[in-house]
Formats: sequence, C-alpha cells, structure tokens
Amino acid sequence: MAIYTYDDDFVVSSIDETELDKAESDAILEVSMLKITNEYYKEKSVKAKTLATLCLQQLEGDGMEFKYKAYMKDFDRYISLAKTNSSPSNISNIPITRG
Repeated sequence: MAIYTYDDDFVVSSIDETELDKAESDAILEVSMLKITNEYYKEKSVKAKTLATLCLQQLEGDGMEFKYKAYMKDFDRYISLAKTNSSPSNISNIPITRG
C-alpha cells in the first residue's frame, strides 16, 4: 500500500496498486540514497519521481511524455531545494537579533 497520496488520476487510474507500490518504493530508495531528510522535500521528491516513473511506463498514452518531463523537472527542483535549504520556509536562515 502506497505511503503517499497521488492526486493525478490521469496517471494513476490505469496503474494497479502493485505497480504504484513498486514505483514508490524505488523512488523512496533513490531519495534516501541522495540523503534527503527534510520531510517536506522528501515527500515532494518521492511523489514527483513516482509519478514520473508511472508516466514512463505509459508513454504511449496522450500527454504522458509531457507529464513525464514535468514530473522529472519537479523532482530535480525538489532535490536541488532540499540540498540548499534545511526547511521549506527557510526560517533557519533568518538571522535573529535582539532589539
């Protein structure tokens, strides 16, 4: 059973649960190997990679190549953000001063 919820019905509607679980497990492994620990970016990266993998499996479908490229772009962006930010709000980078 998938850990995350995938809202793109166009991509997931024709995929059975086993394929979704496999794609998600592979994405989780890949993201963990990249040492992404921030939960926000971890979830976003895993979901983007999972959806990209599912699109790749369905490339013959209309719009799947476009969706694949879009999800891979999201994946790359979230990985990049995760490596440069310690939190999604960047609050840890705000200097604290006393007045």
